[in-house]
Amino acid sequence: MLKLIVILVLLIYLVNRVAFFLFRVLGPSHRTPPNFKRPGDGTIHMDSAPKKSDKKNGLKGGEYVDYEEVK
Repeated sequence: MLKLIVILVLLIYLVNRVAFFLFRVLGPSHRTPPNFKRPGDGTIHMDSAPKKSDKKNGLKGGEYVDYEEVK
């Protein structure tokens, strides 16, 4: 019985080490491209800003509706 427990513990340890090695070697498949520059801390970078429209959409606002609490 003791031999079985020792064999199981060694087998679990061996499988754990092999899995750790495989995940370490094959895991990081998404690497950053070499021309990617990470912005510094506290800086903001905007690619583009939305264009402002001079003409209005014709919406003049909503209508005031009285609020009545229902109990």
